[in-house]
Amino acid sequence: MRKERILKPLRKAAAGVVLLLIFFLIWMTVLTLLSGKAQRIPVLVYHNFSWDDDVPDYNKLLTPRRVFLSQMEYLHDNGYHVIPLKKLIEYMQSGGELPEKAVVITFDDGYESNYTLAYPILKRYNMPATIFLIAGNVRPSVPGEPSMLTWEEMREMELSGLIDVQAHTFDLHHKVFIDRERNRQEPAVTARAYLPDLERRETAKEYSDKLYNDFFKARATIEAGLQKQVDTMAWPYGAYNISSMRLARKAGFKYLLTLKMGMNEYGDSVLAIRRIDAGGEMPMSKFAKLIEPDYSYVRQFRQVTFRYLYCFVEFFTR
Repeated sequence: MRKERILKPLRKAAAGVVLLLIFFLIWMTVLTLLSGKAQRIPVLVYHNFSWDDDVPDYNKLLTPRRVFLSQMEYLHDNGYHVIPLKKLIEYMQSGGELPEKAVVITFDDGYESNYTLAYPILKRYNMPATIFLIAGNVRPSVPGEPSMLTWEEMREMELSGLIDVQAHTFDLHHKVFIDRERNRQEPAVTARAYLPDLERRETAKEYSDKLYNDFFKARATIEAGLQKQVDTMAWPYGAYNISSMRLARKAGFKYLLTLKMGMNEYGDSVLAIRRIDAGGEMPMSKFAKLIEPDYSYVRQFRQVTFRYLYCFVEFFTR
């Protein structure tokens, strides 16, 4: 009897696990049948570029010009169509038609090499791109630091019709210490910083004010500098939370880009646009594989799960 009392709940638990597994498999099959092979669009992200061929493998933020040129040649020669980010956003929201094998190109931070090295290649192939600018970093060259874009360079690229400059915050692209001992750092967008002068961390209000003021200032600075509308922001380090999303929307941003790996399709949230890091010394075989849609069951499940998750996120960040 005692043995039976022990085994009975174990059998119930095992039966529950089996039922959950069966439900999971049925759910995956239904998702696959409903979605089929929906068009999925990769958004590529790059940072800085270099003339130097000897870029360390670990430095994914620095892409040799020859690597970027080879990738753009590959897209051009293999039937890919580079489309503006805004066109992808319209498709995600409203559907419609996109060219086959559509791709989006983005640059983060606003390095001058976007203008001197990448922009001429984009012009050669008539490929549009979006630059996400750290608005507080528009300044003359600083010795020992990478050169950043100037307003004149950005205006020239904007006038070409190929380049769209949007926001990457004003001055939150850094990490902050969150403890008295200054041992732990987290992205400024998602962390309440430790204030050594006050011997405490930021309050919730101080943190919220910091984010809102920065987001608003980023929009205002770029709009004043380029005389255009700014409504899209990419998160520094890809880091964000419910509070930062709510404050970004309050500051006027309608569309937000992450560094979550994956592709985008109709119905996905424009508050969590996925991107693929294509920078650094990347072999062409790996690049070619990255931009091919993955229609596996696991990827299908993740795609649809995140879609419905962000329905709730959008509701709670209004």
